[in-house]
Amino acid sequence: MAHINGTGSSFPLRRFLYPFAIAGAVVVGGWGLAAALVWLLNIAAHTATVITHAAGPIGVGGITVKLFSSKR
Repeated sequence: MAHINGTGSSFPLRRFLYPFAIAGAVVVGGWGLAAALVWLLNIAAHTATVITHAAGPIGVGGITVKLFSSKR
């Protein structure tokens, strides 16, 4: 505790340290959540690409659609 009569110079750092520690934990958790979502979207995109390339052209009722045409 800070002394009112001026005899001591102690200042409660704990009073300011806890809010900054909590705010830092929230920021780090937010960045971790964003990184996890980006990673999951990346995996989903790669999975869709692999499945599409393995399937080849898709045909229903005589109409054939090639989803990814090669530019060769």
